[in-house]
Amino acid sequence: MNLYFRWFWMIARLWLRPGSVSLTEPFRRPFRVLPSDCDLNFHLTNSRYFALIDLARIEQLARLKLLRPLIARRWQPVLSATEITFIRPLPPLRRFELVTRILTWDDKYFYFEQRFETPGKVYAVSLGRAAFVCRGERVPPARVAALSGYLEAPADPVLLETWRRLLKQKKDYFS
Repeated sequence: MNLYFRWFWMIARLWLRPGSVSLTEPFRRPFRVLPSDCDLNFHLTNSRYFALIDLARIEQLARLKLLRPLIARRWQPVLSATEITFIRPLPPLRRFELVTRILTWDDKYFYFEQRFETPGKVYAVSLGRAAFVCRGERVPPARVAALSGYLEAPADPVLLETWRRLLKQKKDYFS
């Protein structure tokens, strides 16, 4: 139930406090670990991390002023891969920020990092890649980035190349 509350709260925040961010700047979204977010170990349950990163990505698209153009073009975001590393538990009622940063893009995907953090501490880090599709065809990320005024992708972080290789190995292994 609290995800519905958070969803409506996000919409209200967008309406009451409109603002925008840049495509390559970190987007910071505050959250608090609610008791209903916790598992039997009394910390943020693993599945809730993924739900929260979905909410943050949607809000980031809205703050980038991309939702309307994407909907008008029928370009749908599709998550292709994601992984998370849990560093330390987030206890009940802890306030934290979920920091979403688009790292770069190539001819197929946008690559992003999402960090659960408080000042001076990182609790979890997720890497992900997503594509935009329209009628079963992939939309080149450069076209999506151009809607935000970006013509060139940022340089790839070293970690990203390692993750891409791992994803390819996994795909080859399971194919």
